[in-house]
Amino acid sequence: MRLNLKAAPVLAVLALVMLASGAARAQTTADQVVDNETLKAFVEGAKAEIEAITDINEGAKLRDRLRTEGPWKSGSMFLIIFLKSGEPFIHGNDRTAESKNLLGVEDERGKRVVEELLEAAARGGDFVEYYDGELKTAYAVEYTSGITARQFVLVGGYSQDVSHVPIQIADDLPKPAVTASQVVDRETLITFVEEAAKVYREAVESEGYSALTGIRNAFRVEGGDWKSGSIYLWVVSGAGIILFHATEPFREGKETDLTRTDINGVRFAEELIQGARREGRKFLEYYYDDPTIEGDEDTGSPKLGYAVGFSVANSEQKAVIGSGIYLAGQTNVAPISWGSLKGPRLR
Repeated sequence: MRLNLKAAPVLAVLALVMLASGAARAQTTADQVVDNETLKAFVEGAKAEIEAITDINEGAKLRDRLRTEGPWKSGSMFLIIFLKSGEPFIHGNDRTAESKNLLGVEDERGKRVVEELLEAAARGGDFVEYYDGELKTAYAVEYTSGITARQFVLVGGYSQDVSHVPIQIADDLPKPAVTASQVVDRETLITFVEEAAKVYREAVESEGYSALTGIRNAFRVEGGDWKSGSIYLWVVSGAGIILFHATEPFREGKETDLTRTDINGVRFAEELIQGARREGRKFLEYYYDDPTIEGDEDTGSPKLGYAVGFSVANSEQKAVIGSGIYLAGQTNVAPISWGSLKGPRLR
């Protein structure tokens, strides 16, 4: 077999890790992959660890963990979690690939590599050789999420330039009653977020998450129905791990700082996220830096946030989707009386 292992050491070294049962087992890390045997051990070991995750907050961290140099990523050796429809749900090396369907991607000799990887996984786990400047080998295996019971495909050893593949945007979405550019007050903010919550929840509940990639991409289009300037959407787990961010995707998989406060001591992230998780929906008035205003970096500008909680597919665990509007210059939003405010005003 042949692997692209220029960054790997000459000899693989086994590391011992403790499993939940207390028994020790040898687990191969990304930098120890040197041949078929170690490649399979690397992917199968990661599969066992990922399948054991039952908490949505730990699952949300996978996006960051797979992209960070360490046990699951070393140079050109990394992991990709595929949806069965051909989209990378989490790509350990190319964030932009998560916006695309790679099912039709061919290697330099015409092989539809991702299609064959999905077939190899369906066989119970198998190798796929492909040509990308040289002959390379990938290994794919199916796994079942311990959070949602959904099936995914985990792949190691696959690396192709997919920059030519177009971004997949859902084009069959009904136009929302209030688009991002039409959010001007409290009521339009409510309608905007409520409709986004419905659309996102339906995408999460779609068979195999088949609609999720297109919806996420639609939420990112500047000037589209779901994003306009400072009006954009975000999705977090109940503990504040970022699942989706329309303007800063590099934050996905990372923790929101729930301890942050504005100039009045309002712990805005914690109050908004936890309030929506517990009670279904929450308003929060607070101060936050408005990028369109110079000079408010230290004090922030008045902002109204609104968030909605929803259950994750096949799970009782909660996620939260939200957005917000800056109040400066808005004539239809009641002003915030900060002089008498002792804490966050939640509604």
